[in-house]
Amino acid sequence: MADPNPNPLPEDLFDPDDLDAAMRTLLEGSLDEVVAASGDREGLHRAERRWAQAAVAALDIDIELSGLGNVDPTRQYLVAPLHEGFADVLALLQLPLPLGWVIRDELLALPYFGEYLRRAGHIAIEPEAPLAAMRILLRQLPELLATGDSVVMFPQGSLLGVEVRFQAGAFQLADRCGLPVLPVVLTGSHRVWDYPFGRTLRRGQKIHVEVLEPLSPGSALDRMRATEDEMKRRARAVPDAPVRRYVPERDGTWEGYRFELDPPGTS
Repeated sequence: MADPNPNPLPEDLFDPDDLDAAMRTLLEGSLDEVVAASGDREGLHRAERRWAQAAVAALDIDIELSGLGNVDPTRQYLVAPLHEGFADVLALLQLPLPLGWVIRDELLALPYFGEYLRRAGHIAIEPEAPLAAMRILLRQLPELLATGDSVVMFPQGSLLGVEVRFQAGAFQLADRCGLPVLPVVLTGSHRVWDYPFGRTLRRGQKIHVEVLEPLSPGSALDRMRATEDEMKRRARAVPDAPVRRYVPERDGTWEGYRFELDPPGTS
């Protein structure tokens, strides 16, 4: 089966060995700052943003950001972005909000990055055990919100591609906790680093980020499918930061992971 992405990944690749060393230096530096900022949430977020800006500069990423008028920096949100890759984090850290994250617990095993996640106090869950995950979220989210943070939760629960269907958990959680949902259209990040499908980091890529109008507290679950359709429609329409497409013949079937695909015929 042919790859449906009409925009193949570029050939001008940054040397992966040199970049690995550079990224380790950046992340270790931010770890030092996180340790120094222990108990200081504002200091933690300053360290995260400095790391993100340094990584964006090192990779020469062009982040195209729109819709900031839909963000009230004085409010807390459940931020619900599309998900393509680890570079999503660099793009989302451009939002004018202090962010806590809901992450897969398996990320804690990653060198450098996993250590950072443990020290930063983000919420780790196993999405394949949804009832246990929701219990963890209901127990830990109030403590995170008490710091003033908004919380990022990827409703697809996977970075396989745009075809992965939203799961209801993020929207149920927002309604239950009285949080508005902030939808974020995000595409192009897989071209920076398509891990775990590829290990090479690429320079000079564009990431498109568009913040849509928030969903008011209590309405999120009812509006989830319409919001998902609109987010994906906008993502597919971006010409110079194409979406990641899931091709099982290329990417594998990912048995044991919890995800659904959009119904057949979805463009």
